[in-house]
Amino acid sequence: MTYAVAMLSVHTSPLDVAGRTRDAGGMNVYMRELARELGQRDSTIDIFTRWTHPQTPRIVHLSPNVRVIHIQAGPLATIPKNDLYQHIPAFARQVEAFRRAEGLQYDLVHSHYWLSGVAGMHLAGRWDVPHVIMFHTLARLKQLANPDEPESPLRLEMEQRLVQHVDRIIAATQDERRQIIRSCGATPVQVAVIPCGVDLTLFTPQDRQQAREKLGLRQDQPVLLFVGRLDPFKGPDVLLRAAALMEEQAQVVIVGGKLTGDQELQSLRRLAASLKISQRVHFPGARPQQELPTLYSAADVTVVPSYHESFGMAAVEALACGTPVVATRAGGLMTVVQDGETGYLVPRCPGFFAERLDSLLQQPAVLERMRRAARPSVQHLGWPSITDQVYNLYDDMCSEMSCVAAQ
Repeated sequence: MTYAVAMLSVHTSPLDVAGRTRDAGGMNVYMRELARELGQRDSTIDIFTRWTHPQTPRIVHLSPNVRVIHIQAGPLATIPKNDLYQHIPAFARQVEAFRRAEGLQYDLVHSHYWLSGVAGMHLAGRWDVPHVIMFHTLARLKQLANPDEPESPLRLEMEQRLVQHVDRIIAATQDERRQIIRSCGATPVQVAVIPCGVDLTLFTPQDRQQAREKLGLRQDQPVLLFVGRLDPFKGPDVLLRAAALMEEQAQVVIVGGKLTGDQELQSLRRLAASLKISQRVHFPGARPQQELPTLYSAADVTVVPSYHESFGMAAVEALACGTPVVATRAGGLMTVVQDGETGYLVPRCPGFFAERLDSLLQQPAVLERMRRAARPSVQHLGWPSITDQVYNLYDDMCSEMSCVAAQ
């Protein structure tokens, strides 16, 4: 069976380059790749996102059967994520107006992140269709990971309300499923575990020496890599502090942010200077997906020092390229990284990261063993397999809705 899916992403577009801003990351990649794969199976996917720039076309055809539709809700400008809630009613109204104008009928709503979920509640109720959400990150779990950074009471309240109203919740790992059930009150049948995927045809190992030559990196020094949003929650500063403590004089590559006008990137540059490691730290900015395999392949180790990750897309991409990962022992990273086999899991502290990174770089045989184990560990996460699981979930929800309607 094929489906007409209204996919919602209010605060960020699948067209945005992951890592360029605080709002563009693994979720953008997830939506884009899942939609493309669903489209290849003759389902039609309309991804609705907020219109932020007048020069962006209202409708962008992303791939066969997949469109990105820009909805005007609030000013045609980028506004802080925390200010978007007031525009959700207008967003939902404009999606409905588009649907009517196009004469469309959607079979289900698939929301990403809590802001989209709020809009999805309105639309799914109006259309009388099932509603599935993937939060990607939950405020309650972020607070547990970093109590010093409080989350808004509004977000906490709305996430709780969404748990009570949606038909299904997609969790990326069993650990996240347990947390959603225990901390948010979801029912066990409500939460399905479906991992995030990886493009195994794009993310493949490349020759390390050639990759470094292409990137202008030295061949005689090890390379440590960070890929992601330059958000303190993600911890790029932890990697810089760890590098300053290490015995190995490793090159550090921080991939993310914008090369001009980016306060987070400038702050990291200042930190590198204060740590006296500027001469071996590189900031290429956020890079397109097509360039990332070369970066992962050039690295000896990819470092993921986040407070928490519901899954850890960068870690999976790195492993697919045959690069071991040293990551925080938290959240989905504990599922992705096999401690001692494909990398290491450590407490989120520069000293612990420095110790593990030195140990790994100083043991070439261990590093090589981990490289060989890396890609096989994520072979089951190819997008066709993940999409099969999402499709089965759609089948279950729509069958349940049909049964209820027939009663």
